[in-house]
Amino acid sequence: MKKIALAAALVAAVPLAATPALATENIVVAQAEKPTGQGTINSIDAAGKKLNMTHGPVAALKWPGMTMDFNVAPGVDFSALKSGQKVVFTLSRGAGGYVIDSIKPE
Repeated sequence: MKKIALAAALVAAVPLAATPALATENIVVAQAEKPTGQGTINSIDAAGKKLNMTHGPVAALKWPGMTMDFNVAPGVDFSALKSGQKVVFTLSRGAGGYVIDSIKPE
């Protein structure tokens, strides 16, 4: 019976309001780290804001290397990009999946 009373006292001592704030803080930190990768541009569709790229593994997402189409965020400038170019990129989660939100020549 003493163990139950002690456990109840410990639970009561931790304010419930602190728990959501702590959880929210951890989520913000996790979202601040964007997945990054390296790859080679195969084709560019500037009008459709898309790239086809062969990339190496993206460790943060546990993706192996592969060739795939990526949607590109509206603010990304396509003018410095060309087919065959090696690039470094970051991704962010969009409504339809991951999108390239920054890209630069390697």
